[in-house]
Amino acid sequence: MSKFESKLFMKIKSEYSANQAQILEMAIDTFGSQEAAEAWTNDFNLMLGGTPLTIAESDSGMQDVKKILGAISYGGVV
Repeated sequence: MSKFESKLFMKIKSEYSANQAQILEMAIDTFGSQEAAEAWTNDFNLMLGGTPLTIAESDSGMQDVKKILGAISYGGVV
């Protein structure tokens, strides 16, 4: 792996971690506790087709998870 590929891999890896951290923070705000947020983010979600943390690894998945958390928080529809 070249230095460029290695730096790109690390950048991508850190973005995924940042996405996941943001989703967990939003879930804590939504569910009121870290325990409830971790349970929700690690459980399979039928609408997403996977766990929210896994789905949030991509930018489009991140948006989907945010929509669901917003609907839960504010009583909207997805």
